[in-house]
Amino acid sequence: MVVHIPTWEDSSRVFENPFDTLWWFGERYHKKYGQKWPMEGQTPPEGYVYPSMEGIKLACVLAVVLTIARFTFERLIAEPIGRWFGLKHKLGGTPAGPNAKLEALIMKTKKPTSEQIAAAAKDADMEIREVEVWIRRKQRELMPSKLNKFKETLWRLCVYTFAYTYGMSVLWQEDFFWNTQLCWVGFPDLTWAIKKSLYYYYLLEGSFYLSLMVSQFMDTKRKDFWEMFIHHIATLSLIGGSWFGGCYKVGAIVMATHDISDVFLEAAKIGIYVNWKWLANCGFAGFASTWFIFRLIIYPTRVVFCSLVEGSAAVHNWPVHILYNSFLIVLQILHIYWFTFIVKLLIKIAAGSDVEKDDRSEDDTPPSSSAEEKKQN
Repeated sequence: MVVHIPTWEDSSRVFENPFDTLWWFGERYHKKYGQKWPMEGQTPPEGYVYPSMEGIKLACVLAVVLTIARFTFERLIAEPIGRWFGLKHKLGGTPAGPNAKLEALIMKTKKPTSEQIAAAAKDADMEIREVEVWIRRKQRELMPSKLNKFKETLWRLCVYTFAYTYGMSVLWQEDFFWNTQLCWVGFPDLTWAIKKSLYYYYLLEGSFYLSLMVSQFMDTKRKDFWEMFIHHIATLSLIGGSWFGGCYKVGAIVMATHDISDVFLEAAKIGIYVNWKWLANCGFAGFASTWFIFRLIIYPTRVVFCSLVEGSAAVHNWPVHILYNSFLIVLQILHIYWFTFIVKLLIKIAAGSDVEKDDRSEDDTPPSSSAEEKKQN
């Protein structure tokens, strides 16, 4: 077998855009390891497509479209619904009032220490208690309103529900969904072509997670911000890697096992924001159970095992497959980490409490200003 090894002359080629560069390196890489690149004069079977940079470009365009659609949905649909439930943009309480020196402190750190508060009180010529009251009022003003959280959550609920419904309607008819060993039959030459129905599923999931990764910096910040950012990076890497590496069957199962628990989570949050305790409790029960079943049992025993063990014999230690498995393991580590939050909420519920908030939310609920004023007096 003749193996093509990229030369320096190949590497010095000039490309018109980054997409062409990425595609060229993928082509050279596949040839180096003796893999047949699907675009070499081949025509995909009827109803199938081959991976191409056009698909990546289209996913990026769709991510922009989804972002625009999200803000349109939030403004025209989600906000009126939220207001109908009595949700508002502004929180109650006495406004903090202008104070340039204290505002500089809040901009520097969200939760000032007692030493910083004492220094700020001296600098602003105020009593320490007055500064503490001002800070808590300002923190309340800066808190994201329930209406904003409601709008974000309702959008994700709709997309996750649609993605899971469409994905399961497609995967339910596929033999490899029920027998994961079939994911590797004929790898790689017979696994390049992807059914159009699965191709659309990939486009939907890839563009949605890309939009989530970007909009995460504009959404309500949570304690697990960077863990979620890593999760989006790992998810997009798995989607792109499985798309180009002929592992789309495994990738489709990964996406399906993740979406179901997200549907219940967003439904539980909706129940919290509109004060429907039955929806919050039922949603969380569904979320906890599907998380445990799909992400802590089915995902490691079926999906990770399929790629790590069953796939090894087919790919012969192909380096891309090693990287692909690494991202699968990263996701599993994140699953275990987030399950600790679920366990904490389960303990609270067992103690007789209702689900009151997402335990991953920032601890951004300072005591009311009136309570602080009473303490001050």
